[in-house]
Amino acid sequence: MTTLVTGATGFVGSHVVEELLGLGEPVRALVRDPNKADRWRQRGVEVVVADVTDPQGLRAAVRDVGVIHHCAAAVGHYTKQQFYAVNLEGFRNLLEAVRHAGQPRVVFLSSINVLGTRNLDPATEETPCRRSNDPAADVKIEAEQLALEYSQRHGLDLVILRPGFIYGPGDQRNLPKLVEAIRRGTFRYIGSRNHVVPIVHVSDVVQAMVRAARVAAARGRIYNITDGSRTTIGELADHIAGLLGCPPPRKTIGYALPFAACVMFEVLTRLKLYRGVSPIQRPALRFLGTSRYVDIRRARTDLGYTPLVGYREGIAATLRWLEEQDHGRTAVASPVV
Repeated sequence: MTTLVTGATGFVGSHVVEELLGLGEPVRALVRDPNKADRWRQRGVEVVVADVTDPQGLRAAVRDVGVIHHCAAAVGHYTKQQFYAVNLEGFRNLLEAVRHAGQPRVVFLSSINVLGTRNLDPATEETPCRRSNDPAADVKIEAEQLALEYSQRHGLDLVILRPGFIYGPGDQRNLPKLVEAIRRGTFRYIGSRNHVVPIVHVSDVVQAMVRAARVAAARGRIYNITDGSRTTIGELADHIAGLLGCPPPRKTIGYALPFAACVMFEVLTRLKLYRGVSPIQRPALRFLGTSRYVDIRRARTDLGYTPLVGYREGIAATLRWLEEQDHGRTAVASPVV
């Protein structure tokens, strides 16, 4: 039966489509931008041009599908209202459409960022969620609650995956920011270079999603998805610097200063006294300023998930892809710190 992928032209969604095509499975892609639809049509993918905020379009998209990989989400610089309109209400629209579509399995891509900005060792699926004043993370908490509500009240077949920091070819936001900060010499450790970072290559995320779609016992369950390692931010930064041929970062700043700056710019933005992009934001504060080791034993046991890509090979391959995209120069976004 056909598998629907929402957010099919995005970072993770495009990799899911490629994997399913490689497995010879029929794929339907939900695409928001019609200008990006031809990429999949030329590969034999059935394309529905619609948005998750369009209930009618979603009803057409979910018709006669057996599995839905929900990757569509607002990411980047959006307002709180925009995050909630797409990532929560859009998800609600999808679940409502699913209620009347023969009960396909829905694999929902959440994030371990629902656990908040704090040190975790280990973080398990039983660790309580905690808000962090980061709309992109906080809305995922409500989306997870919504998924569980539909599962319990309406009997929907849902699986929730919580990946860590996803990187790999196609990544235009996560790793490029870190790479640029290291290349420019503007990178600073926050608190310690020994903080554990919960990273995962996109191909392993896709592996987990495909497995979650097939394992009957996964219904109604939550799974953490990382590479299972205790890779530190220091190890990661040193490796990136070595690949770039530049000096590794050495400077460390305390947590209090970037936290205060983060809060200050949030207040100024809310009061409309500042309209730019804050030099330090909650996601960077969480990634650099906390140590988070994530337990993936449940995914290993239930799904048969086994991480296949370590950070050393994964980072090197991603940097090669970034260089190819910019004709020999690393294509990057604004620095993390």
